[in-house]
Amino acid sequence: MLKSIVSRLWLTLVLVVVAILLVLGLLLSQLFDNFYFNLQAQNLIQQGQNLGKLVLTSPSDAELLRDLSLVEDFLNANVVIMNKSGLIQSASPGMMRMHRWGQQGRQALTPPQAAAVLAGKTVVIRGYQPGVDATVLTVAVPVKMQEDVVGAVYLYAPLAPITRTIANVRRLILYGILVSLVVATVVAFFLSRSLSRPLIRMQRAAQAMAAGDFSPRIAVQSDDEVGRLGQALNHLAQELARTLDALGAERNQLAGILGSMTDGVITFDAEGGVLLFNPPAAQYLAPLVELAEGQKLGEELQLAPLAEAFRQVVATGEVQGAEATVGTRVLVCRLAPLRDPRGTVRAVVSVLLDMTRERRLEEMRREFVANVSHELRTPLTYLQGYTEAILDGLAADPTEEKKYLEIILDETLRLRRLVSDLLDLSRIEAGQLVLEKGEVDVAELCRQVAEKVRPLAEEKGVRLELAVPASLPPAWGSADRLQQVLINLLDNALRHTPGGGRVSVCGEERDGMLALSVRDTGPGIPPEDLPYIFERFYKVEKARTRTTAGTGIGLAIVKGVVEAHGGRVWAESTPGRGTTFTFTLPPAGRNTGAGGEIN
Repeated sequence: MLKSIVSRLWLTLVLVVVAILLVLGLLLSQLFDNFYFNLQAQNLIQQGQNLGKLVLTSPSDAELLRDLSLVEDFLNANVVIMNKSGLIQSASPGMMRMHRWGQQGRQALTPPQAAAVLAGKTVVIRGYQPGVDATVLTVAVPVKMQEDVVGAVYLYAPLAPITRTIANVRRLILYGILVSLVVATVVAFFLSRSLSRPLIRMQRAAQAMAAGDFSPRIAVQSDDEVGRLGQALNHLAQELARTLDALGAERNQLAGILGSMTDGVITFDAEGGVLLFNPPAAQYLAPLVELAEGQKLGEELQLAPLAEAFRQVVATGEVQGAEATVGTRVLVCRLAPLRDPRGTVRAVVSVLLDMTRERRLEEMRREFVANVSHELRTPLTYLQGYTEAILDGLAADPTEEKKYLEIILDETLRLRRLVSDLLDLSRIEAGQLVLEKGEVDVAELCRQVAEKVRPLAEEKGVRLELAVPASLPPAWGSADRLQQVLINLLDNALRHTPGGGRVSVCGEERDGMLALSVRDTGPGIPPEDLPYIFERFYKVEKARTRTTAGTGIGLAIVKGVVEAHGGRVWAESTPGRGTTFTFTLPPAGRNTGAGGEIN
């Protein structure tokens, strides 16, 4: 209960009021006590002085006793008159009726007090007197004749009446304190509630803000400190809401930018913990770790080149680079520091660039240069050698000379095919490949191509099978270019199929398209190479030999020509069991255009 500000404020006000009332009651009680005591003492002193004069002027003891009796009745006080020697000279009737009255007279004052009275001083004593058996007020007034003290008048007044009066006054004061306390408690309660009500509303608003709700506003009903505090809190809530909205918009914008980036982005804190990352970064590092916030670089995230570059950035504050291989992916990492206002590196941003394709292209270009050099050097060597032999007259007879000329022709045609392939690839990439489209008999086309490559199949000992039904509808396309596609696919299959193997050409209708497939029983294509086989200059077979060597552009030409016809091409392979290349073509009924360039 005391945890409430209303209770604490109310209890504080009540305790303060209680303390003030108690102190005030004690002071008033003491004040009244002293007032009545002093009033009674002054009255007794005045009467004692009068009695002292009466003692000196009284003609007889009887008259003095009568006067003492009157004084006793009037003041309700006993009177004793003593001479200078300390002997009782006379006493009031009430005092005389008391037992041991002589001893009372002698014990009224202490010797110092008696000496003070005989010296001319008035002595006032309040206390218990054994002779009277009550608390009394004793007043000793010296009796003087001219300047000499000849005796003293002792007045003994019981304090019971004064005590009763003071008790009544104290009782009234106590009642007043209790009533004031009740009133003060009620007033303090309502006052504490009125003061704490806006504070409670502010507390609820602050708790709502801490929970992320900045909509509550405090009704300001005063212009004092509490009201100004409420205005400040409302302004704070408004500014915080605006700031958080701006931060949320910036965060969403940043998340959108990071999510739309094709490059991976990871932000580390100064200790190497992952603060944030985008989906490409998680995808790039998936073979290594399932990326999550809070992971430590060098612990959960084991990537040595990146960790070393990170340490260099933190140590030097300069941009660093690194290259790492994760699975089959080549990543180039660029790390830059983020500094606080004091210049200390508080975080590091790492951008991961997937350079796998670029590295493969570089490798393919190198392979292409080597392959083309090899392909050009071999026929040129043959051309040079046999031409020089003919010119030097080394041919023994016309038959041998004709053989030399046939070899020169074959190598020249080989060079022409190589140059034609390069030109076709260039036209395809430039979108300038001319297609003279028309109706093409697919079954007849496959038969013609099979007859062209059959000598090569027989030479290698590979069985060539044709399973294209004559009932297939005609395709819409360029017969020459489609023949080029089939020759490239069959030549590729025959080069990679060992002797005793089988190459088959199949055709069917599939989903409204004509599908042609070339299957072989060769070694197959590894899964990691399968996505790249249609890229230019890419070769699965790295060794350059006369039997399997190629330029790496045949399948790229196949893909370009098929897509120019509105179809698509793909490959399916199982290592050790062969490969199937399939491409689709639109039937003649779907397109009656007159052909043209690739757009």
